[in-house]
Amino acid sequence: MELYQLRTFVTVAETGNLTRAAQRINASGPAVSAQIKALEEELGVELFVRTAKGMRLTDAGKELAGRARRTLESAGELLSAAGSFRSQAVGVARIGLNNEPVRLRMTEFLARMRADHPRIELHLMQYSTADALDGILTGELDAAFVYETANDPVAEVGGLALCRVDMAIVGPAAWRERIAAADWEALSGMPWVWFPERCPFQFLLEDTFAHKGFSLNKVIIGDNDSTLRALVAAGCGLTLLRRDDAQDACAAGDVCVWEREPMSLALSFAYRRSRAGDPVIRAVCGVLEAVWKDAARGLCA
Repeated sequence: MELYQLRTFVTVAETGNLTRAAQRINASGPAVSAQIKALEEELGVELFVRTAKGMRLTDAGKELAGRARRTLESAGELLSAAGSFRSQAVGVARIGLNNEPVRLRMTEFLARMRADHPRIELHLMQYSTADALDGILTGELDAAFVYETANDPVAEVGGLALCRVDMAIVGPAAWRERIAAADWEALSGMPWVWFPERCPFQFLLEDTFAHKGFSLNKVIIGDNDSTLRALVAAGCGLTLLRRDDAQDACAAGDVCVWEREPMSLALSFAYRRSRAGDPVIRAVCGVLEAVWKDAARGLCA
């Protein structure tokens, strides 16, 4: 039995889908299927029931998936402990970015990392907050920038608080007068361009409108910020963007911004709590904290 087989097992258990699991661990579908089959044969138990909707854990699979997660976590702790004996942090940091690098101060971060920790190899990849949290749990990512919400807590994940990011409701530029005059009730009745499952933007909007006693009219779903912006510009409805992205889109004539009341989300740098003592995680967090403190006098990322 190999650790990579356990990592594949846990990933399939969490996604319930061979194709999505293969994408997360950067493997082919047949390779993932073969690893699961080999693990089942070695363990002598069936881990999954194959259904039309995907992979469903058996009772044995549910029990063993929890043990597999703990085994992978223990292996990570062993690596962390070994790393603590090195005088200089050495290793790879796979970091998920939930926005454009410039918004996350990557230019300053990379310059300081090269100067202070030249033996850490950085891999930067674009991820949504939800996929980044999944990636941290499966070991696909070492850390990631995420928007924190109370709606999708992950007990095993901790993080470094960075700032609060201002958000803005936007609509098609042609709706400018209609939106400027709208209150919360009027906005709730307009068509909305919605977000992928578990997106913190949807949690923020739903919680805000529910608190005021309104629900939203969701008419279409976009899978990323650029798609949301394009759908709004095409007249499909309202959506929520980061305020800096909203201002850029407004300046380009694509959208108008509703200016009544501010909203915001907390931006954090997340990693698995069990790796808090890992020299690579400590080094990356130390540099990030310094970069964001230096930038505290300016606007949030």
